[in-house]
Amino acid sequence: MIIKSFNLNDIKKSKSNCFLLYGENDGHKEEAISNYFLKDFKGEVVRYDENQILENKNLFLETCFNESLFESNKIILVSRVTSKMYEIIKELTNKKIYNKKIIFISQLLEKRSKIRQLFETEEELVCVAFYQDNISSLYKIAYNFFKTNNISISSENINLILEKCSGDRKNLQNEMNKILNFSFKKNKITKEEILKLVSSQEGENYFELIDLCLAMNHFKVINIINNNSFNKNDAIILIRSFLSRLKRLVELKKIQNKKGNIKETIDFFKPSIFWKDKEIVQKQMEFWTLEKIYILIEELNTLELKFKRNYELSNNLIFDLIINTSKNANS
Repeated sequence: MIIKSFNLNDIKKSKSNCFLLYGENDGHKEEAISNYFLKDFKGEVVRYDENQILENKNLFLETCFNESLFESNKIILVSRVTSKMYEIIKELTNKKIYNKKIIFISQLLEKRSKIRQLFETEEELVCVAFYQDNISSLYKIAYNFFKTNNISISSENINLILEKCSGDRKNLQNEMNKILNFSFKKNKITKEEILKLVSSQEGENYFELIDLCLAMNHFKVINIINNNSFNKNDAIILIRSFLSRLKRLVELKKIQNKKGNIKETIDFFKPSIFWKDKEIVQKQMEFWTLEKIYILIEELNTLELKFKRNYELSNNLIFDLIINTSKNANS
């Protein structure tokens, strides 16, 4: 059974024991779990990762099917679910489950996904898709948050916060809470205060560096690397930032291959691309083909494995790749 993400109150009405929450909007999924499952829940919360279940399926199934009279209600959260879990989920949903709610959490699932099809078509199962927010929906979230908390803020400053959060609901929620804590006993927030509070400069440098690399701006890439202090922990964050940008670029190129027009593709892409980023995204799309993007993704995955073998050299390895990519992407 499908429940729309804007009708989440229907979750409370559902008698289902098994739920699938999928999609790229991690912030919205976390909100849904917190507000519609965990809020006011007094029982035990058990968390699993898919890999843990694949390593010990029997233990997981025993946890789900245990009918002990001495056990309280349970909520079981299973993260990072992929198609590898299908047979286990199928086995689970074929039997009666008592005093438990099992929530499977996944990233984006294609229509042909067996897990998605199972949850969409079976009446006793619940499936909710959480797609990325657009700028309008994020603006509404921020506006309502500040209004509810009696904080006076201009439309310009709300847009500034959204820009700093890169269209991510989870980041937005974190930054709004930061502002709320700062604004204790105040009822107004200024632009200067927002600039001090929201998003560290380091976080911006990660994406700025990757964007410039993918746009082939070799000079500015070198400049950022030379003028910022990066530590060893930054290598992993840089790889994840790189993969995040490449994932977006893959989606953009796929749409462009259908539409044929780069500007139109960027204008209508979801989640919306901020106006100030459109020029650099257009340059990236002009330089990169899908084939080259997939090759770079493989290189990054291989590099992450090298980090684990030689952590001390991790920054050198990622910066070498970034510098060389900014020179050679079009060759």
